[in-house]
Amino acid sequence: MNQRLRVALIAATGGLGALLAGCGTKTDVSLTGNTPAQYSHVYITIQAVWFNRDGSAGPDDGGWDKFSLSTPSTVDLVAENGGNLGNIASSLRVQVGTYSQMLLIPVDPTAPLASSAQNANALYNFEADYVDSKGVTQQLPLELLNPDKGIGISTSLKVPVGSLRGTGLTGTGIGTGTGSTSGALPFASSSGTTGNPFGTSTGTTGTTGTTSAFTSSTGSTSTTPNNAFAAALAGTVNLVPFTYVFSSTGNSTGILWSAHATAAYDLSIVGGISGQLSLTNITTSTSGLPNIQVSAETLSTDGSRWVVVSSTAVQSDGSFLLYPLATTSSTIPLYYDVVIHGPDIATIIVKGVQVPRPSTSSNTTTTASTTTLTTPYGTASRPSVTTTTSTPTTNSNVNSVSIGTLTPRASAPSPGPYNYGANISTAPGALLPAGAVVSFYQTIARQGEVPYVIESSPIDPFNQVLFNPQALSVGTIDSGTWSTNGTVSIVSVAPNEGVGSYLVAASAPGFSDGTLSSNTPKVSPPTSGGTAMVVVPKLELESGASAGSLAAAVVAATPGRYDQGQLLLSHNGALVVSAPLDAVLSQGTGGIVTVPGLPAGTPDALYYATVRAWKSTDPGSVQRQWYPQAIDLRSSTSGSIALTVN
Repeated sequence: MNQRLRVALIAATGGLGALLAGCGTKTDVSLTGNTPAQYSHVYITIQAVWFNRDGSAGPDDGGWDKFSLSTPSTVDLVAENGGNLGNIASSLRVQVGTYSQMLLIPVDPTAPLASSAQNANALYNFEADYVDSKGVTQQLPLELLNPDKGIGISTSLKVPVGSLRGTGLTGTGIGTGTGSTSGALPFASSSGTTGNPFGTSTGTTGTTGTTSAFTSSTGSTSTTPNNAFAAALAGTVNLVPFTYVFSSTGNSTGILWSAHATAAYDLSIVGGISGQLSLTNITTSTSGLPNIQVSAETLSTDGSRWVVVSSTAVQSDGSFLLYPLATTSSTIPLYYDVVIHGPDIATIIVKGVQVPRPSTSSNTTTTASTTTLTTPYGTASRPSVTTTTSTPTTNSNVNSVSIGTLTPRASAPSPGPYNYGANISTAPGALLPAGAVVSFYQTIARQGEVPYVIESSPIDPFNQVLFNPQALSVGTIDSGTWSTNGTVSIVSVAPNEGVGSYLVAASAPGFSDGTLSSNTPKVSPPTSGGTAMVVVPKLELESGASAGSLAAAVVAATPGRYDQGQLLLSHNGALVVSAPLDAVLSQGTGGIVTVPGLPAGTPDALYYATVRAWKSTDPGSVQRQWYPQAIDLRSSTSGSIALTVN
């Protein structure tokens, strides 16, 4: 995915002034995320955190600084939304230096249930709960790819030598356990009263934790807060539902976790964007939340499109908070365009929201200019900003700017229809990579504008369709430019593609993003109801990659035990490609499965194999098995592996 965003993960300055580098600097790690509205819980259980200075090192290579947690930590990504952070590790003694990778080592859903997951009322260590079309809550294991190799984040983590600070971070939290803070440490993991730069904290040891974002406060001692950073997991594209077939019961449903989009942030230099929606006459989903998402988008490096860097769900009261968001230096704030979208509302785009670095200064000025980019759509203007006009407006405890209160319009006059469903197909011989995400774009019909991502959905990797048709708004676009006093003047415009119409393109790890041009496929509301279909073109390998292949020798340990299966190849916990195993499993003796078209010759071309296998007549026969052998195509275009399916 050539527009992949690599957000810097830099630990905040901390530690005692006299701390020696060899002792390591205390570092806290938390998780935040975003999930679609239909999910009521998404449980993530982590047992270790690793760091490596080498950005191309694989999980089996040397150089890893490994931290196993005394007890695994469970975080619910549905709860850790809208500025909340779920603590997974506290006071890790990370050596001073710059790290290019972080790995989160999960606890597989098939492993014995961790106490933290049990206390959260989960059935599995990794789990996705949702309400189905019949109103029944489903608790499904969230299937992982090579969990022993971790969920990888390529980034830049700078752990400095500690220094003294007298200000701290305020939050509410349950550290590795259920606890409350007053004062307070960002992650409570001890019981009793502790003197610290934040005041007094009290906490009760338990298992699961929620930590709110931070603001500055004054403490009473000279000790220093821990470094604090957070990994953001984008459940909207990482939760991959799929179907598979049994002859006796028909289709069964599974959910795969494919870590397409992960980012990590230094919590001392991040900001947020907050806002409020008036939800009068807006319906809610089965989970009780409005089916509305808010995305922060930035212009791609080639200027051809806007790309999503963070998303969040709108809460039941209409509030939202995009946090954490990267900022740049203290003098040059970063800006984002905010896209508020959902199937039943007219999309709202708020342009040029400036997110400054946290600062105590309140008497600064703003100077704006523009940078001109040549794009396939003509000329695009990228705003440039120097400083902000005032101290950022705070929402809860977060350094954030507000875009005020907005009232979404229904996408169509009552009684609708307010949306339509769209699904995809592929041309013969032009399949999408199994790890593909399909995005639906619209462009504001003004000179110099380029397409925005409005909706995105991962494909069912085994059936080359969307698991559910993507619901798309049939309305026009409301758009306006943010001003530093927090107001937005909204005007309604038709998208360049036509009212209710969208450009459609895919993206996938190791492949170039689908092109956006006048020849890009477009989907429009069907004239006679039903689902609109669009053919999505195949993706080409990313720049610098070569076409590689894998020969997998597959043998069933017990011939006839399975007759259907899939081979999944992943990198850093993200699905890249898959291949069916039905033919070699059903014949009993096994055989060679060739996987062509693997991205090769790049630092990311290091893969691991997972197999799903089952008997088509037995719904209880599904088994997953992962293999420790690396498939290294970083400097080769061919590889082989022997897979015994037990």
